[in-house]
Amino acid sequence: MNVAEIERNPELQRVLLACYEYWQTEPLPPEQRSVCFSWVSGTHRRMFGEEFHPAKLYQLTKLGFLKQDDTSRGGHRRYYKIVDPSLVELLASKWTNLAQ
Repeated sequence: MNVAEIERNPELQRVLLACYEYWQTEPLPPEQRSVCFSWVSGTHRRMFGEEFHPAKLYQLTKLGFLKQDDTSRGGHRRYYKIVDPSLVELLASKWTNLAQ
C-alpha cells in the first residue's frame, strides 16, 4: 500500500475514511464486507458535506487500499474490498487527530 501517496492527498484520505466508515456498518463478517460508490457516497456527503467522483475508488485500488470485488451483481456497480482494515483504522485515527 502506498501510504506516502495517500498522506499527500487529502481528497483520497476522505474517500478512504468514508469507505471505512460505511464498511464498519455492514452486518457481514469483515472478510465478506464490500463497498461500492452508491453506498459510500452518502457516507462521504454526511461526513464531509461534498460529493466525490467514482474514479476515486479506482485510484484507491491503484494505491493498494481497495481491491476490486465481484462486479457481476447486475453489472452496473463496481464493488471493492478494503485490503487491510486495521491499517485503514490506524490511518483514520491519525488523520482524525491531525484534523483536531
